[in-house]
Amino acid sequence: MDHPRTGAARARRPTRAFALETARLEDVETEGPADAEMELAEVVGHLAGLRRFPVRSLGGETPNECLVAGRGLAGDRIYDVVDLETGAPLSELQTPSLLRYRVRYMDSHVRGSELEAWMRVRTPDGGDAALSDRSWLEDLSRRCGRPVKLRLAETREDDAPLQVISVATVRFLEQQYGAPLEPARFRSNLLLDLPEARAFEEDRWIGRRAWIGDAQIEIVRPCEQGIVPVLDAETPERSPGVLNAIVRARGGRLGVQARAIAGNRLRVGDPVALVG
Repeated sequence: MDHPRTGAARARRPTRAFALETARLEDVETEGPADAEMELAEVVGHLAGLRRFPVRSLGGETPNECLVAGRGLAGDRIYDVVDLETGAPLSELQTPSLLRYRVRYMDSHVRGSELEAWMRVRTPDGGDAALSDRSWLEDLSRRCGRPVKLRLAETREDDAPLQVISVATVRFLEQQYGAPLEPARFRSNLLLDLPEARAFEEDRWIGRRAWIGDAQIEIVRPCEQGIVPVLDAETPERSPGVLNAIVRARGGRLGVQARAIAGNRLRVGDPVALVG
């Protein structure tokens, strides 16, 4: 990677082979940026972590790479756990036991609409079951105190499904809390390590675009879902101190929402280059 005299590293330009591969993918815009835009892309950090949640509100996985599908990650948040009687989705904020069940894909490169066969569920006691296996749902029902079932998540169009947070923001919250915090408890998809950034730097990117390796994302707005970590994602018990720290710092709203606008893959370690 070249480093011009200004000291800013130039972003990597997509190769012709990459462009041809990307053109075959569905639902992702693939037209590359103008040369002038590439010249203005400055490397500011790297992708420190990826998290994907095949079943919304359950524990997720931390793959080293994910495919991009539409505006987000392939296979992210495609199922809900719902109350069998009311049909209402269960929330990890209301039912801590949900986070003790972790769902992963047997292949991190999954793509398409029929993904159930690729999912495995790790239960709190260390068991491993297929997503279609009723035994883990029965166990979850006992822990929740009510019968539950799986349901495909509503297919409403989400113009910015990626949730993004920076390491600097997490570090600031740790200072407020007075102890280390696991980034996983924030339930974000992308964790960005921006060495020169201040806390909440991602908020200042709203309306801008960034290359992450060979994929490009657009930062759209502050996170509307509040990613409030009132539960410990690793050992799901209520932690009022965490909630208080978040409220003091940002009123309970953390991170930003973004959408993929080019590219087909994200990898941990990819450089992050801010455009413009």
